[in-house]
This record gives sequence, C-alpha cells and structure tokens, in this order.
Amino acid sequence: MNRKRHALLAGLAVTLLSCVQAAAAADGLYLGLGIGAATVKDDFQASTFESDDVAYRGFIGWRFDEIPVIDLAVEAAYTNFGKPSQTLGTPAQNVEYELHGPSLAGLLILPLGPFDLYAKGGVLAWELDGTVGTTTSSRSGSDGFYGVGAGFYLWKLAFRVEYERFEIKDIDRLEMLSLGVLIQF
Repeated sequence: MNRKRHALLAGLAVTLLSCVQAAAAADGLYLGLGIGAATVKDDFQASTFESDDVAYRGFIGWRFDEIPVIDLAVEAAYTNFGKPSQTLGTPAQNVEYELHGPSLAGLLILPLGPFDLYAKGGVLAWELDGTVGTTTSSRSGSDGFYGVGAGFYLWKLAFRVEYERFEIKDIDRLEMLSLGVLIQF
C-alpha cells in the first residue's frame, strides 16, 4: 500500500512539473495587471520634492521562444503612477504630481524552468499634471525607461516582481517597484 501511494505521488509530481515546465516555455499572447509604489523626486524651489504613491498598470504582450537560450517579448502597457504629494516651500504649499501614460517595451528573458529573470527597456508617452497650491500646469512628452524583473510560472499564470526607472526629462527621478500577475494564452 505504501509503495502504491509513493508511486502515485511521484506520478502526480512529474505531471505537475511537466505542466509548469510547458507553461514556462510557452510563447504567445499574455495579459496582466500590476500594482506597486511609484516614487517621484524633483527639485522644487529651494526644497526637494520626494514622495510616493500607489501605482497600477495593465499590460498586454507577446512572448517569443524561438532562440534556444533566451526568450524575447514585446509588451504594451498603460501605467498610472498615482498622485504623489508633499507640502513644501515658504509659505507652505501642497505640491502634487499626477503622472500617467502608455508605454511600449521589449523584454530579454532568461527562462530557468518555472522561473524567469528579465531585463526590459522601452518608451513611455507620459502626461504630467503638476499642482502647486491651487495652480495646475500640464506637460507631456515621450522618454525612455529600463528595468529588471523576476517571474514565477504556475501553469498558465505568472507572478512577477519588477523595478523600473523612467528617464523623464522634466523630473529628476521616477521609479516604480511593482508586483504583477499575468495569464498566458
């Protein structure tokens, strides 16, 4: 009885691992959502604005596994970096940055079984509404970004953690640390 149970458990483990391995190596369409923290750092008058807020994104991508050692992916996303705010200046005023926009990125992925390590680079078309007290000004542009991440596949679902740095010309620093989930079709 004990041998049969061990054989059954071993068979289930092999089946589960083969499903995870097959999903990890699959190419094709994927959709996902992410949530994290966006941090904005910028000079404001004689002070430094540095604040973070909850950020979120939706993304769609296509993964290619045509190269033997690495995979490639193309990913489009829409990110809302929240509304980081801080009280600064003399007299004290509330300063708020509202930043969002679509992006297009390429990913270079190192698949390690059910785990992925990846580097990412792309362009963000951003819109920024900056509010100082009761005055709001709007700016927009397109700038590059880069990042790194890791993912874990469990059947058709993947869970990701990633860090991204956005090189926006009107802001000293914008970065995002996020957790995401995606489903691969």
